Order: sequence, then structure tokens, then C-alpha cells
Amino acid sequence: MFDILASEGFKVDLAENGKEAITKYSENNYDYVLLDMQMPDMKGIEVYRQALRQNKSHAEFIFISAFSVPELEQEARDLGCLAYFDKPIDVGEVINLISPNLFYPSILFIDNENLRENALNIIKNKFTPEIAKNLDDTLNRIRQIHYKFVIIDEDSSGLDHERILETIKMSNADTKVIEINEDQEVQSILSRITAAKK
Repeated sequence: MFDILASEGFKVDLAENGKEAITKYSENNYDYVLLDMQMPDMKGIEVYRQALRQNKSHAEFIFISAFSVPELEQEARDLGCLAYFDKPIDVGEVINLISPNLFYPSILFIDNENLRENALNIIKNKFTPEIAKNLDDTLNRIRQIHYKFVIIDEDSSGLDHERILETIKMSNADTKVIEINEDQEVQSILSRITAAKK
């Protein structure tokens, strides 16, 4: 699976067991965790429980199991896992499941250079952000491209906000507008985008 996912362009990390998985999960930000239900040191469901207890925007979990254990599968689903596959699995199914959820086309309309660079650094590995030069450029792009997210500076003028929202409405797009400012944790952009996806 590592080789196939890497060849498809995904950045892939490996953990040898549950303990290592928990350590890596606490130290990194992952979009997805593919997790075996049966591991040498603990069950995958325990790794999932510990991951959910961490104070961070959590990844989507996908379980893989060679044994049918209905109560563990039900618990994983109740906790909110994205999917549960029985072995042998079709890696193509996993790729089809996760690919549409990555690389959402996004546009940044932020005049404040420091805020713009901070936001760009946070989201560039998870999304495909473009940078708009000015309001007219933003509006033209929204008319031509179906962006999933428009990220704007909350401190920009109310008229700018109105024109962006009106252009999105006229384009019949389901684009979400995420407003940020320097007072907020820029790290919260990812959790806000994750919440807006649902």
C-alpha cells in the first residue's frame, strides 16, 4: 500500500505498531490514517480512541481488518471512522475514497502580506491555494473557477466581502468563505476548513 499510495503522489508515513502510530500522530498532522484493527501491541480501535482524545484537528481514520469483529467495527463507526475495509482490500477503493477529499481548489484574498504568507504555509500541503492580486482578480477567478474555499482577511472592507459573496451566489457555486485575521490562530484555518467541508 505504501508503494502504491506514494506512486499516486500521496505523502505517506509508516508506523510499525500502535504505540509508534500514536506517537507519530501526536507529532504530525495527517489527513488520513489507515489502521489495521489487529496489531502486535494493541487494537486499532485503542489507537483511534487515543487519537480522538488529542486536542487537535484529527485525521479521517480508515480501518482494515482480516477478521470480522462486528462489535469493534461498530465502535469504529460510532466513533466516526471514514471507512472499514475487510482484507484483502482493493487499494483502488482506498485511493478513490481519499482522492476527492484532498487538494480542494482554494483562493486567498488577503492584503496583509504576513497574514497571507502564514495562511499559505499552513494550507499549501493540504489544498491547492491560489493567490489573488486584488479584489477584481478575486472576482474574475471566482466567475471562472469553482473554488471550494475563498479565504479572506476579516479586516478587509465590508464592500469587498459583499462583492465576493454576491459573485459566489451569481456563479451558483457552493464555495465557502473562510474569514481570518491576525488575532486568530492561523492554525485554526485547517480546522475551520474541515468543519466547513461537512
